[in-house]
Amino acid sequence: MGFKDQVRNEVEEANTGNNGGDNEREELEQIDVDMSNIPFIKFTPTTLVAGTIPKDEGNPIILFKNYNRLNADDFDAFDEEGNDMRYVSTRYLGIVVDNPRVVTSEEDGLDESVFVETGSDDSTAYRAVNYATEGTSEKFGGEGVSINGDTYEVEGTSTEIEGRAILVVDRTAATSVASKLDKNGAVAAGMDESGQVNDGLIEYPNDGDGDEARYARPFVEMREDLLGKEVGFMVTYRSEVDEEWAERLANDDSANDMMWYSVFDMESESAVEPTTGDPIVGSYLYWNFDASAGRIPDDQYEFVEQYVDEGLPTDEETIRENVESNADGFDTDPNADRIVELVQAYAN
Repeated sequence: MGFKDQVRNEVEEANTGNNGGDNEREELEQIDVDMSNIPFIKFTPTTLVAGTIPKDEGNPIILFKNYNRLNADDFDAFDEEGNDMRYVSTRYLGIVVDNPRVVTSEEDGLDESVFVETGSDDSTAYRAVNYATEGTSEKFGGEGVSINGDTYEVEGTSTEIEGRAILVVDRTAATSVASKLDKNGAVAAGMDESGQVNDGLIEYPNDGDGDEARYARPFVEMREDLLGKEVGFMVTYRSEVDEEWAERLANDDSANDMMWYSVFDMESESAVEPTTGDPIVGSYLYWNFDASAGRIPDDQYEFVEQYVDEGLPTDEETIRENVESNADGFDTDPNADRIVELVQAYAN
């Protein structure tokens, strides 16, 4: 099955809805790269960029922050509405890869794909382009390239880049790709029935106010089964792989096409789907934290609410002393551990 055929299957599954603790347990070791001496690559539809994921060098996924704010002397992690800008979905991914190449499969319409080395005025060293894609064309006899109306100087072209590079996935597409690469990307961040945070990667709003999904963890942790492997990252226009979407675009002047990102294990040439596992760093919740999850008897829950309303001390020792001194008033033996958790959660 071709790469684009697998993307079609992925889109169909998404259309039909078939896809389905402690804040930090230990320090996550990030890969060490010199940002000033490593080339960055951006890729545009329809291209497939493949590269080997480094192994045994630390986590090879960089979750870039809002550098324009981080570098300011008066940096405040929170925006005007109180949102923690270190965890919003507008951050983009940098995936460290070795010896990247563009796939030039004729079957998938990728045979005119190349890396374009752009001039110093560009924000990135290379752009992967496909001259067969509508909106991409040569300019000035090959000395420039036009991508959806933006023109870049071309200093050279190739299908392979020797050495290490950082592949950039930006804007809202970053969360989709991140979920496929992460150790626990298949799990939407939330709480289980016992009241434990499930360490999912992405938390989704549930109030219908149109908020964007956010990262519930400060790192995207590369799943171990991809380390040391050649992994491919493909971006295409949805209209190329979704007939219903293409028909909608043809009949609705107000509709716009969208990009679709997929990840492949290049050895097996199979699509990478989100998985479950145990990340090193735990997640925290913004919308979906329920302090009452992991239910306790009503009388004990009333004790929690009264304790918090009276503003009593929230250190564990004091809470336990109060639980013990009121033990005779409960119908059953009090769940001191859960009472401590609830009091501290509500009070904070």
